[in-house]
Amino acid sequence: MLDLWRPPNDAGDPVGCLATTYTFTPGLFDEQCLARFLDIDSEPNREDLAFLLERERQLDRRYAGVLVDHTQAGVEHSLRWDVLPVRIRAGKQHAKLSLLAWSQRIRVIVTSANVTDPGYRFNHEVSASVDLTPGDADLDILGQAIEFLRSLVSLVQGASVNPPEVVRARGFLDDLERQTRKWKHPSRRTTVRQQLACTLPRVEADGTGRSSLQESIDACRRRGGSPTEVRVASPFFDVGDESGRVTAELCKAMARGAKRQVFFSVPSVHNDEAPGLPRLAAPRTLLTIPPKYAAEVTVEILPETDQDKNPRPWHAKMLSLRADGYFALMIGSSNFTCAGMGVGHYRNAEANLLSIADSVDYGRDTGRLEAVWPDVEEVDNPEMAEWLGVRPPEGEKAKAPVVPDGFLAATYCAGDTRQIVLRFEPDLLRDDWAIHACGRHERELLAASKWVASGRRRVETVKWQPVEPPDRLLVRWGGCGAYLPLNVEDSRHLPPPSTLQNMTADDMLLILAASDPSAAIRGWIGRGSPNDYEGELDSATPIDLDPLRRYDLQATFLHRIRRRARVLAQLRESLQRPVWGRQGLDWRLRGLIGVEALADRLFGEFKAADGRVDEALLTLADLLIVLREVDYTATETSLSRAEFNNVFLEFLRELVEKLDKQLGDLPHQTSLEVMAFWKRVVERCAN
Repeated sequence: MLDLWRPPNDAGDPVGCLATTYTFTPGLFDEQCLARFLDIDSEPNREDLAFLLERERQLDRRYAGVLVDHTQAGVEHSLRWDVLPVRIRAGKQHAKLSLLAWSQRIRVIVTSANVTDPGYRFNHEVSASVDLTPGDADLDILGQAIEFLRSLVSLVQGASVNPPEVVRARGFLDDLERQTRKWKHPSRRTTVRQQLACTLPRVEADGTGRSSLQESIDACRRRGGSPTEVRVASPFFDVGDESGRVTAELCKAMARGAKRQVFFSVPSVHNDEAPGLPRLAAPRTLLTIPPKYAAEVTVEILPETDQDKNPRPWHAKMLSLRADGYFALMIGSSNFTCAGMGVGHYRNAEANLLSIADSVDYGRDTGRLEAVWPDVEEVDNPEMAEWLGVRPPEGEKAKAPVVPDGFLAATYCAGDTRQIVLRFEPDLLRDDWAIHACGRHERELLAASKWVASGRRRVETVKWQPVEPPDRLLVRWGGCGAYLPLNVEDSRHLPPPSTLQNMTADDMLLILAASDPSAAIRGWIGRGSPNDYEGELDSATPIDLDPLRRYDLQATFLHRIRRRARVLAQLRESLQRPVWGRQGLDWRLRGLIGVEALADRLFGEFKAADGRVDEALLTLADLLIVLREVDYTATETSLSRAEFNNVFLEFLRELVEKLDKQLGDLPHQTSLEVMAFWKRVVERCAN
């Protein structure tokens, strides 16, 4: 599963990713999935500082978010990426679809695995990916994925008030559509067609929702009629009166006037006392309903171990449909339940990939799809088996109180004036709640009594004094407690890691200008300078034997000027490279290790200059000249030259005005010639 997050060699730079899950392990997403997606070489456990800085730098320019069921959304996470809690009445956000975008490749991943350690490491899961490139793009699949994700975003708690995390998610999806606008759809014909089959609840009062089962049946009928053979593999089923409804709907959708066959692959429970008597973790209606619709039933047992006999719980969800002209396989998140398949009123959000292969002479595609089905053991006499009903519902072990209705969103606003913005639906709130900040600075942020006294506002702003944001927000009421997801308004204003305080302007400049900034960061962490990681190999003379060792060439004025000029030229080339969206450009300019941060460091050196005031001011002027000379190169799939210039030139004007004002507010002893040169540079760059 984790390998699917790795970029191919020709993928280009990462653009962003949006994943969906039911249960959620933030550490796995942060340290494993994102690390692979961003191609971070540092290991979080062994090189935690290098990993942190690489991740901070990478995410400073890319989008990352997770759509998670609201019952699992309050867990701790980094404010560098978003958690979007999806709230479905009488249903779950159960889809497991991830959309990964690089500049030259987009990958759609559909799987049965939650973003958890069991899902990615231990369970028996099923997954598939569809890759798109500029010259070979299945834009139909991408459009279906974007449409589905937009539907989920509209179901995010508080989406109607457009909190920043919702705006960012929608912006990322919009950027993908712009990025792929000129990508070419494959012209070749194929015997395999793929599409998403999704389940969604009714979004509007007059809406009908979506059904994975019905969408799969409809696609098969368009290809070659209703199926005559159906196979189901599912770890979970309905209970009570609902247990037979989805089975009945499946049987009614099969071909009429033909022999109908239904195969159910179900989990079993080991029975030491009576090893010959199968104990099936499924409802007996699987056996009794199909004969009512003239269908033969075969019951099979799903494997619970892998090829090496290691325990591996079955969690995959699969449905195969066969007729004379095709074989179809649906894999994804839908259990064989009414809510999963989209039968009836109450529906989850589910995402599945349906692949339909034509049955042609000497064709191999049907065989490849059939090979995905696991090796199962047939139950000889299912009538005599012990039908135990169903397993505990998925995620039951993780059940905990959930945030009551009325709490829509919480946003942390970083910067000089720090505050937490809380958004409410006043008519739904209880009268005994309080919100607490957790972490290093624990305190009560707001209580119901104070909120009522201040006028029951829909948006409440609470001042936050500490520089570090809270780890989590805890909502307490009636002796219960649950965590409210906290996202950041603008990650650019988050305080940098304390380690960056030791980074000089030269260090930052070298990282920004490096062809491999991540390697430069690791070099700075390991040896104290971004260029030392490759510089040592260039010298054949041991430093202790170097006769020039006693001379510090770094300290000479000419050496410093030449070195910075060379690196500034590399910075200009870096800024001229294509960028794949406004957000990426903004982060390149204003990010954690960005142009604005570099200018602030250089101005700090000017303030602290001791005898080198002119040199420090000349370096600032050189930076502005280099920025003014940036000549952006656009590609068909990148931000256009006009869009780049609109953003970049406005940024440059603001930066020039800020630096010139800061310079005028400081007492200094700069020579008249250097000050005149500075004013000419300011005038040129501000226009």
